[in-house]
This record gives sequence, structure tokens and C-alpha cells, in this order.
Amino acid sequence: MNRILHIVLFFTTFLSFSQTKVGNIHFNDIDVFENSELMLNGAGEREKLYTIGLYLDFEVDGVEDGIMVAEKNAPMALTIKTVADISTNDLREIIRNGLERATDGNSYLLEDQIRDFIQLLPGTIHKYEIFKIVYTEDEKITLYKNKERLGAVPNSLEFKQALFKIWLGENPVDSQLKEDLLGSYDANPILGQWKTYDKKTGVAINIVQLYMIQNKVFGSIQRMLRQSERDAVCYECLGDDKNQPVEGLVILKNLTNKSGFKYVNGQFTDIKNGKISGCQIWIDEDDLNILNVKYKGGGVHQWKRVKTSRKDNREDFRTVKF
Repeated sequence: MNRILHIVLFFTTFLSFSQTKVGNIHFNDIDVFENSELMLNGAGEREKLYTIGLYLDFEVDGVEDGIMVAEKNAPMALTIKTVADISTNDLREIIRNGLERATDGNSYLLEDQIRDFIQLLPGTIHKYEIFKIVYTEDEKITLYKNKERLGAVPNSLEFKQALFKIWLGENPVDSQLKEDLLGSYDANPILGQWKTYDKKTGVAINIVQLYMIQNKVFGSIQRMLRQSERDAVCYECLGDDKNQPVEGLVILKNLTNKSGFKYVNGQFTDIKNGKISGCQIWIDEDDLNILNVKYKGGGVHQWKRVKTSRKDNREDFRTVKF
């Protein structure tokens, strides 16, 4: 039970602190919607009224994929954060006008669903409130205000397509905002999964996940590659790490950015002997798939990037709920 709690708290913390900033507003780079973990594809601001982030579980190539995204029957979400007070009537007008643009004047064909959706809106909308429009593969649109579920519109694939085209369609309410939402996600290349190797033999040892909390880099062992070591325990480790399973152990801690892709002043735990050493890590710009790891007494080790899809990177978040 403690092991499960540790994993949940770890990923909850990760979700809370890995963020992208738009103006003064932050968006989680990974967030959870209706039990689906989605990644921020892009975010932007609309006329100092609200900022909006687009969350997907698939790749896009850019602005040309706007129609594809809007029409795709796949989990996705829009997170809208108000930066000014907006009256409900103004918001309804924004939605209706956007739907008219998105449907080339044919929004009347969706009038029943439009009314159902608009009825979910609260009586007042204040600055810095958060709305989440969540679409799931059962063809349902669900609306949240802050953490409160306001309701859902079922059987809404066609309505969802029109709604998302307000921002992603051929005639969006803001062309620059469309570009911001559909821009390719530019992640910190230090983060992600890395395969480690024995420096003498060249044999792969494990896969380490690097992540960031409050602008510091940490790394935990995601998987031991030798099957006989999957249940290994770090008997030699110190403090809270002593007698803990090796898989899940945080072996890189508190690395801070020095410049570019170099992080220093961290700690490295050697799972073979439990020894803790100062360490630094860096990536050379000419090869972003090699991570250099240097710690006292160990020289420089080279870890290789594990290339995975977005969905693969989220497979461990299943216990976190929105």
C-alpha cells in the first residue's frame, strides 16, 4: 500500500509542477481529464479575455492539422482560464458567434446541443476561473468549472467538432491563437526516459525517467532490464531509501540548471553500494539523444534516450483522477 501511495504522490507532484506559462497563466504540461492523461499541445491568449490550452493524446504536425484534430473521435480537452471578468451573456455570444463561423452559418442544425451546453454555464464568470471542456470517445462533452463538474452533453461528436473548430477550424476566431494551440510541443530535452549502461561491459542496466519539480530535475528508476533484478531491494541505501525496491527509487535529485541543457549540484545514488555522490548532467546540442551523467568516482556515463510515444509516457498515471 505504501508503494502505491508513493507512486500516486510522485506522479501527482509531477503533474503539479511541470508547467507551461502563457502570459501570467500556467498550464500543466500533462493533465488528467475523465481518467485520460493528456499532454498540452499548445496554448495562447485571446484578446486579454482568456487563455486556452489544447490537450491531446496524439501528435500533430502544425496548423494544417486543425480540422483533423477538431473532427477526430479521440479523447481531448480544452482548458480555458479567464484573465478578466466575463458576463455569462458575453460568453454565450462568444460561443454562438464562434459556432456560426465554424459551421459557415449552419449552427442552427446543432441548436439543441448548443442550448444544452450553454445551460451548463454558471451565472457569473470571474477573473482567474478555470473551465475545462472534455471530450471522450463515448461522444460526450463534459464541462468543469474549477474542480466542479457542471454537467455533460451526450451524443455530441458533431457538436464537439463544431465547438473545437471555433479555435481550430478554417475560420477560427483568432488565427494566431490557432497557431499557438497547434504548434508542436517543445519539451525540455533533458526530460523523458533514458537507458543506462554498464561503463565497462556496455550492457544495459535500467531505464530512468527524468522529470522536473519546481525547476529541479529528478530521476527515478522505471524498470530494471535484467528480469532477475526486477524485485531487487536497495539494502545498502541510506535514509528513506534503505530497503526500498530499486524500481521506483529516485537516484537523481535536485539538479539545477546552469546553462542551456546542463544541470548541476545534484545527488546521485549508486544502487550497487548505496553511495551518494554529487553529480551533474548535460546534453550536447549536436546529439540530443545522449545524456552525459557525471558523478564523483564514476567518471562520465552516457545514457541513451528511449524514444516512446506520448501515450507510452503516460502509462503510469492511471491511478490519478481529475
